[in-house]
Amino acid sequence: MSISFATRGVAALACIVVSTCATAAIVGTFTVGSGNKSASIQIDFESGNGYLINFSWSASAHSSWDAMLAVDAALPQMSMQYDTYSFGVFLTGVTIGADTNDGQGDVDPYENYWHLWTKDSGPWEQAMFGASDRVLANGSLDAWVFGSSTAPQNIPAPGAAMVFMASAFGARRRR
Repeated sequence: MSISFATRGVAALACIVVSTCATAAIVGTFTVGSGNKSASIQIDFESGNGYLINFSWSASAHSSWDAMLAVDAALPQMSMQYDTYSFGVFLTGVTIGADTNDGQGDVDPYENYWHLWTKDSGPWEQAMFGASDRVLANGSLDAWVFGSSTAPQNIPAPGAAMVFMASAFGARRRR
């Protein structure tokens, strides 16, 4: 018995996915606020460490920036730096525990800043507006990614990568 070329390719891809996931992971989850509405805020550091914050509120209109300020005030292990302009707020730095990134898009290759991503339905989309203009809805997903214009890391279901690899290695071609 031999493993087909296609199966080997799928197995190699699975190994790449698993090794990539090993360096990028959600390393902390927090719950902030209370109320009948909730949204998730993901913060992905350049190191690959990510944090997921489940934010709840009751107010009728709450911006993504309002949520970030509430999270910053509620989590003692978090701090933010930002600049306020007439057109809105520009996030320049975030620290959560030992993870920290700061920048203003001023160092080549000019990706050294926090990119805002949103997801209401469908795939992640890089925001074409500021966090102070983003009105959260119940079930909204927002993410901040530092140093890359790549979409936020996915949060895979537990064990999904292992099942994928096992099925790739288990498939065999018969002669």
